[in-house]
Amino acid sequence: MSTLCSIALRISRLHLVAAVALAGAAACAPTLAAPPRLIAAWPADEARLPIAAQPFELTFNRQLQPEATWAQVWRDDDGSPMVTDAWVEPTNPMHLTVRLQRPAAGQYRLHWHAVAARTSAAADGEQDFALADESPGAARIDVSQPTADSGDKLEVKGNGFEKRSTVTLTVGDDAQPLNTVETDAHGSFGVDVRIPPGVPFGMQPVSATDGDGAVATTALQVRWGGWPPLLAFTVGQPGPDPGEVTFSLSVRNRSDFLLERVRVVLDDPDPLGTSLVAAEPSPSRQPGAVVWEIPMLDRGVAGPFRATYRVTTAVASHARIEFRHRRPRGCPADACPPAFISETASDSTPVAPAE
Repeated sequence: MSTLCSIALRISRLHLVAAVALAGAAACAPTLAAPPRLIAAWPADEARLPIAAQPFELTFNRQLQPEATWAQVWRDDDGSPMVTDAWVEPTNPMHLTVRLQRPAAGQYRLHWHAVAARTSAAADGEQDFALADESPGAARIDVSQPTADSGDKLEVKGNGFEKRSTVTLTVGDDAQPLNTVETDAHGSFGVDVRIPPGVPFGMQPVSATDGDGAVATTALQVRWGGWPPLLAFTVGQPGPDPGEVTFSLSVRNRSDFLLERVRVVLDDPDPLGTSLVAAEPSPSRQPGAVVWEIPMLDRGVAGPFRATYRVTTAVASHARIEFRHRRPRGCPADACPPAFISETASDSTPVAPAE
């Protein structure tokens, strides 16, 4: 091991200033890589569209490699391919456009393959659509600016929705409310919204849904978002056997921070006589707690982590979740979020043992 790496690791073990520790250890730590994640697509999955040279617009949360990213379209009934053009936008490398060249009536499937520009991590996905003469087209929304901070105000415009209908606007993977608006006689609207303080850092979906079920989504880059990026949810229930309670804990990374060394610590309930019966997946045991380690957590959910206790009275659980984000290697200073070590917590409501 090099002298630099040895020094960095000693600094990390001593828990000195978090930012210094992470910056020093980054040079000798393994590179973290996560595939691109689709944030918004127009038109939406299972859309019915008029027969035309439709452009499909796909927005991801990471910049893409133009030479390695591609898309294909084929007919569902016989698998025959449709001629398409697909390209990553030069001015917006998170955006993939797919254009149909010879559209014809029928049911189709679009398959995309997206490759991250920096790490070459790849992801694949599909969506269905239909082309028909009588189709009115798909609903669409746009935001007045491509980037914003938590608390900023911006305008959302939409068209192609049900006429004189109520449209609900949300933002983020957890669909935080933005506003509710009525469409006009043409199925259009325009409304000012404010980004809620809890929306985290990263490329976030802004979605609109009308009373008829029409859905449209666009993407918004949140630069300075709400905290913490990771949330935890704990639920307790009686059982499974008499005299027992079980706590289930899940964690969700709502941001584009690639978190590492996520440590879930579930404290044993307080009353005397409480004893651990079982836990899954298999945890490590420390005095007064069970511990689960997650080496890396990309955007999304991990869990549930479950622990069953034998108790004599109603009890509640308390969990502490520690996590960290390392500054990506080779990332320009003005394009990378900062390194940090942080934590959050989760408490359940009291639950009585099964009788």
